[in-house]
Amino acid sequence: MESSTFRKWLVEHGCRIDHGEHHKRHEGQVTVTVHRGGRSTEVPLGGSRQILDGRTVRQACEELGLDPAKLPGPASRV
Repeated sequence: MESSTFRKWLVEHGCRIDHGEHHKRHEGQVTVTVHRGGRSTEVPLGGSRQILDGRTVRQACEELGLDPAKLPGPASRV
């Protein structure tokens, strides 16, 4: 799943994304903090065409209390 698609899906499901991007542990990976209700998680949403690892997407959904089965695209993708 592309980063831009996941970002749009998160916003459609009531998430707020901090616009201040930051590097995680000096590894060069750009992440953003996503909030939903009283939950939050860090997700690598740096580039709009970046392909995200399915495990990362699934983990972010679980931490935010979202159902990963409702993600757009083929169910086999995640």
